[in-house]
This record gives sequence, structure tokens and C-alpha cells, in this order.
Amino acid sequence: MMCKSLGCRKESDFAQPVEVADGPVPASPWRSARGLAPVLESVFPPRLHPAPIVCNLGLAALLQDRLSGRMPVAQRSPGTAECVGYREDASLFHPVLRREKVAKKRALDALFEAVFARAQACGLIGERPEGAVDATGLLAHYVSAHYLNRRQATGSFYQRVWPKLTVVCEFDSYLIAAAVVARGPSNDAAFFEEAVRSAAGRLALTRLLADKAYDSEPFHRLCREELGIASTVIPLNPRRTGNKAPTTPYRAAMHRRFPKRIYGRRWHVESVLSQHKRGLGDALRARSEPAQAREAILRVLTHNLMILQRLTKKVFNRARFAQNDGERGWGRARD
Repeated sequence: MMCKSLGCRKESDFAQPVEVADGPVPASPWRSARGLAPVLESVFPPRLHPAPIVCNLGLAALLQDRLSGRMPVAQRSPGTAECVGYREDASLFHPVLRREKVAKKRALDALFEAVFARAQACGLIGERPEGAVDATGLLAHYVSAHYLNRRQATGSFYQRVWPKLTVVCEFDSYLIAAAVVARGPSNDAAFFEEAVRSAAGRLALTRLLADKAYDSEPFHRLCREELGIASTVIPLNPRRTGNKAPTTPYRAAMHRRFPKRIYGRRWHVESVLSQHKRGLGDALRARSEPAQAREAILRVLTHNLMILQRLTKKVFNRARFAQNDGERGWGRARD
């Protein structure tokens, strides 16, 4: 007999059968021989006992009238399902109802990088590539030219907001290195940094051109000191300077000696935007803003693939003709 002051029982009490799961099981002789069991075992009723979890059932997901018509419960009056709110349960969520796997990030960046890697391998981009940044507006829905002509007299047609596309293009190949989609009307300078950073990660630009809307000393410093662009040509905006000469170094250099001949190459970005709209249209089919942004980016990628296919085919044909001419010339010289 063990000490009663400690609240212990006789050793024979631990030798009694304990009912677990399916029926009475005799206690282990090892445990009865040792006396007090080193581990106290809880006695559960005959059922499974997984660890409980707390799940939010929300507002009863399913109405009874939304079930299949073959089920008898569908013929009852509509009502919410039972067990609304919080409850303690050990069941896991159904795997079909779980959240889908998140798509891989940077997939679009990988496509753009693959396009420019292919273009550089084919010799479509020179050793010192130059580019320009500009923005254009797109139509949120298609409007026929006939409708615009009929409404032009009354002036009742007016688009309050529209998708705005900011691009950075390369001059030699007319490929678009970066694209940022926003809502217009808005200031063009707000999307300069994002577009130029994306373009610099895919293409080692040596010169960047922009119009007066992007006149800012921080933009010059970003391109030259941080992104490694050797030259930036951005004319001064008269609304900011007036008759006074700027005091910051890069804008002061634009004021002292502006390279007009080099800035004349900025028209390439206008040609890129015109080519993009003539080939793929200027109206988006999507209606919501996120869908319009995705469609605009996909159109830019399509624009690059169309140019890459055409220029690659031209380079291949030129190399094949040169090879054929060389073989013919070599044959005549040998004869």
C-alpha cells in the first residue's frame, strides 16, 4: 500500500482493466509490477480523437435551393445551411475549396528578357543601344470613325478617363523594352522611374531621350548615376525655368548646350507608338482596369514578337543570299 498522505492508491487499483477503443484490455504486467505508472494515460470514449481546430464557417455558404434538382432537399423552401459562425472541429478544408497555387512571379519579365536576348543574338541591337521614353493614350472601348464624325458637331462624345501606356523603346529594332500601364489623364513624369528601371534591367542603354514632360534633375541623376546610362537628353520645360538658368548640374548642362541633332532622333518613339497602334489597334477589349492593364502589356509583348519574327526572317534571308552569292563567286573564280 502506498502513502495515503500523497493521495495515492493501492497498487492493485492500477491492475484493473481499462476500457479503451474496442473493449476491456488488461493492464500491462510491467505497469502493475512497477507500481505507480510513470505516464498517466487518459481514458477516451470509443471514437477517434484528432487534434481540434477552429475554422470560420462564414455565413453559411450554400442555400438549399442551389443544390441539384435531383436531390430531395432541393424541393424544400430556401434557407441557409446550419452551423453558421465559429465552431470547434477536427476536419480539414476540402482540397477542392482550397486556394489555387499562386502563379509564378516575374514570368512576364522573363518573356521580355528572352525577347531581347534573342534580338541581341541575332544582331538586331547594336553595341551602343539608344532609347526614348514616351506615353500615349488608348481607348477604353472601340468607337467607330463614323460615330465620331457624326458626334463631332455636337461635341457630346467625351472620354473622361482612358488607359495610359508609358513605353521605353530601342531605336535600332523598335522593340519596346518596358511598359507601364496607368490611368489618364495624368502627369507623364509619374511613371518615368518605373519604366526606365525596367528597361535598364533588360537592355544596357547608352543614351536616353525624353520630351519636356520629363524635365527633372532627379531623373537625370537616376539615369546617369544609378542606372549607368551615359547620356540623357531632356529639354528644359519653360513652365519650370522661365527666363532663369537652372542651378542643378545636369539641367544647367541642357541649358548651356542642348544637343538638338541628337534630340531629333526622339521621333523614333513616336514611330514605335504609331506602329503599335496601326498593327494592333488603339482600343482595348477589356472593361475592368486590371484586365485592361493585362491586355495592354500582352499587346506590347505581341508587338515585340511580331517585330522579332519579321526582323529575324529578314536577317536569315540576307545571310542565306550572301552565302549563295559567295558560293557562286567562288565557283566562277575557281573555274
